[in-house]
Amino acid sequence: MIQIKRFFAYNQLRNFSYLLYDDQTGNSWAIDPYEADTFKDYIKKMNLNLVGILNTHQHFDHIRGNESLIEYFGAEVLKKDDVIELSPGNSLEFIDSPGHTMDHQVFLLNNLEKKYLFSGDTFFNSGVGNCKNGGDVETLYLTTQRLLSFLADDTLMYPGHDYSENNLKFAEQFEPENKEIKEALYIVNHQDVEDRRVRTIGEEKKLNPFFALDRLRLRSQFSNMTEKEIFFELRRQRDSW
Repeated sequence: MIQIKRFFAYNQLRNFSYLLYDDQTGNSWAIDPYEADTFKDYIKKMNLNLVGILNTHQHFDHIRGNESLIEYFGAEVLKKDDVIELSPGNSLEFIDSPGHTMDHQVFLLNNLEKKYLFSGDTFFNSGVGNCKNGGDVETLYLTTQRLLSFLADDTLMYPGHDYSENNLKFAEQFEPENKEIKEALYIVNHQDVEDRRVRTIGEEKKLNPFFALDRLRLRSQFSNMTEKEIFFELRRQRDSW
């Protein structure tokens, strides 16, 4: 069975990295490794074999651990392919998701029970990535719409950073009566980041303003705007918030 280990880097960017591993064969795959030593220690402790490294995009904080892991384990960076078979019944699908950067991709882990999205800097909890360093807002809007059109509501989402608190506070401005946002913000403020619960896409639709454009159009400040214009305005405000 494929297991997911999440690592949090206590850095200013609050990176999340992930290790997928097969608890039967010991094969493992690193996603966006930030701290190589953390991966090395865990892989050795669990007696695993690092098969490959996957990067959602080429920003430094998402490839920082690559070189050391390649040198230490002899692993390789896996290039884009349609599907990687991790184990019987478990596959990892590469999906283009340009916007934050034009080379961005997300990874969708499929098994018989559920789907798991490793969203890098495309989707965050209650937010989406910025487009300041090689991205494009309109492309991100189109990517967001496309991904939401086929991702099931019960898909579990694993983002590349923990920006939950700030994103929820930003979201609360636009829906101050949203009880789900208030509850999520309370929980985030009273838990350690290591204990962050993994949310589903369905839960995110209730909390993430970038996923709720149709709902925001009912509000006076957005009533004369298209959904694309609302997305642009949200991203503009979040960039300076």
